[in-house]
Amino acid sequence: MKLIINADDFGLSKSITDGIISGIIGGGITSTSIMANMPYAKYALEEAVKNNINCIGLHVNLTVGKPILKNENLTDENGVFYYNKSQINNEKLTYQDAYNEIMAQFEFVTRESGGQIKVDHIDTHHHLRENSEIRRAINDICKKFDLPIRKDKNDSDLKSPDYLFHNFTIENVNIETLKSFVEAYKSTDKIFEIVTHPGYIDDYTKTVTSYLDRDKELAVLKEAFALGVYEGVQLISYREF
Repeated sequence: MKLIINADDFGLSKSITDGIISGIIGGGITSTSIMANMPYAKYALEEAVKNNINCIGLHVNLTVGKPILKNENLTDENGVFYYNKSQINNEKLTYQDAYNEIMAQFEFVTRESGGQIKVDHIDTHHHLRENSEIRRAINDICKKFDLPIRKDKNDSDLKSPDYLFHNFTIENVNIETLKSFVEAYKSTDKIFEIVTHPGYIDDYTKTVTSYLDRDKELAVLKEAFALGVYEGVQLISYREF
């Protein structure tokens, strides 16, 4: 079994970013994905470069914060992305709107890291691929740059891990969940990804996310690594995929 432990929301806030950096350095996280349009994205890239971390994908975000490229088709009267389902069901949104903004987020990573970090995979904030135009734009970018993408049953023509395990984050944040998962699959020759949302929590973070058990996730991921829960498993990043 090969296992990617990916931390979503890199760059969403300073405290989340610091927590993810801590988890990667400590071994409990093997990969992360950045929200390139958020105010702390540049800080996240600076910290990644400083700590020699390059296992970073793009957490495509069209639902939180302001876009990199001004686009009234994607935003409300305040220039902020339509939130979650409102964006997914946005009838004004076109393929080109999605493609241009995602490419701007993609290029931000290389530019703001001084060319030291290049996106190694793509996943999304919220369920953006439920929108057919966003899905098509993401798929075309993956193909253009030969990038793997988070597992989705509808994208069999794209590179992705064999299985996605999302039953740990948010609802089952405990070490028993990780132990049971590893024991069930570690003898296979498949590639798995665990979705996680770790980080530290500060007052600012409470204003940008409703999920506040991120510090608990981080602690459990670090504990699992320290206790040898992944013994017999090859931990990898998307860069090694």
